[in-house]
Amino acid sequence: MPRWFRLVLAGLITLLAICIVVGAGAIAYHVTYNGRIYPGVSVHGVDVGGLTTEEATTVLIERLPTPAAQGAGLRAGEHFWRFTWADAGQAYDYAGMAMAAYQVARQGPWYEQVLAAWRARLQGQAVELLIIPADPARVKTALERAATLISVPPIDAQLQVSPQGVAPVAGQPGQALDVEASTARVLQALADGTAEVELVMASVSPRLAEAEPAHTLARSLLAQPFTLIADDPLTGYHAEFPAPLERVATWLRAVPEYAPDSARMVLETEEAAVQAWLFEVAPQLGPERVLDVAETLARTMAALATGEHQVEGRIRHPEGTYVVQPGDIFFNIAYQHGFPQWRLEEANPDVDPEALAIGMELVVPSIDVLFPEPLAPGKRIELSLSEQRLRAYENEQLVYEFTCSSGMSSTPTIAGQFQVLFKEPNAFAPRWDLEMPYFMAVYQEGPEFFNGIHELPITSSGRRLWAGVLGWPASYGCIILDVGDAETLYKWAPVGTLVRITGVAPGTPTGAEPEESQ
Repeated sequence: MPRWFRLVLAGLITLLAICIVVGAGAIAYHVTYNGRIYPGVSVHGVDVGGLTTEEATTVLIERLPTPAAQGAGLRAGEHFWRFTWADAGQAYDYAGMAMAAYQVARQGPWYEQVLAAWRARLQGQAVELLIIPADPARVKTALERAATLISVPPIDAQLQVSPQGVAPVAGQPGQALDVEASTARVLQALADGTAEVELVMASVSPRLAEAEPAHTLARSLLAQPFTLIADDPLTGYHAEFPAPLERVATWLRAVPEYAPDSARMVLETEEAAVQAWLFEVAPQLGPERVLDVAETLARTMAALATGEHQVEGRIRHPEGTYVVQPGDIFFNIAYQHGFPQWRLEEANPDVDPEALAIGMELVVPSIDVLFPEPLAPGKRIELSLSEQRLRAYENEQLVYEFTCSSGMSSTPTIAGQFQVLFKEPNAFAPRWDLEMPYFMAVYQEGPEFFNGIHELPITSSGRRLWAGVLGWPASYGCIILDVGDAETLYKWAPVGTLVRITGVAPGTPTGAEPEESQ
């Protein structure tokens, strides 16, 4: 047998012996660690070699950091707190890592398993950490709770109104935790093992950024004093009562007003404070006039709400008294005071007009009963009974002057102060069967009868009455104007125009009955 052959055969026999020994050793090693982790295997520095998976799980639980000891620091502005795995529901997968350690050197062909087992024994084999990730719902819930503590609410605009002036303060934005974005950051930090997380804060605008329109209105109102104008044409009285700016400032208060989709700062007026001022002014008008505080207050509140600096007070007039003198009759007393007789009777319901006694005290009604309508501004009609002339004024300037005829001595026109009560383009007087073109009622002669200003009346036969005696008392109490003049005045004078009748009419012309005049 050749030498080389003998050498090869010996080598093969040796190799076979080695393989038998190695195989026997591998089988014996595998049998020894059957159900146990091979030596040299560790999890995050914890040696679990030689342990069953259950034993390894227990050791890992004991040796690895607890969920309560691990986590990330959360920062939001000046706020900082620790957020642990336990808070987030994150933990190690102990059983999973024990099973992964057991699987080392137990995968692939037998010879690869042998090599892997010896490599683990000689060099060590570390198993990766397995982590059960955080629960997004738990993280979000925790951040929602934290949001109420770390969020900074916005500050709405403010406005201080005081005797020292108007001081606006603009609204300031706040900050709120963006829970959705912050949850994503925390989950990522927990997964990556990041030590600290900056949470996401969002700017929150104030609902009321500017103190408007209250600021502008307050500045306007405090630019000059607020003035109460007491103008009384009936008594020829005019006065102005300014409220100093320091006083006006105490009336004003800025109040935020919120709506579902908007907000604004409004300026409210303290009604009680304004009323107190009006009560202080009222006695200064004198005994002939009474300031209607309730109505003037309403006007003042409306004026202040629109930034106006003045208001016209509502003036009323008190009732008077009259002591019956010798020879007095009810009609003359009423006539002397500028009232139809029925008005005096109305004010004295317990007095018999046919049984007046000397010294009896009668109530003279307030002139206000003759003025149910607001006075028309800037216009008035002056009628002189002695001249039988009618003059119309606008802003104290004479605009029209007409010849007229007032009532006859048997049906006189009452001298006094009245106003245009209503207007009819062609009124009808059934008592005398007369048409009265361009009729403007001036006062109520009786409960259902008015005297007024109108054009020369027209009879049922179409004749014009009293044209021939125009300029002399001729009517049944009305004021008669020529054709054309009445229409002009009718168009010029609105309801409410002041009508002032003065003087004493001359006697009715003799020679013909007025009804027969042409």
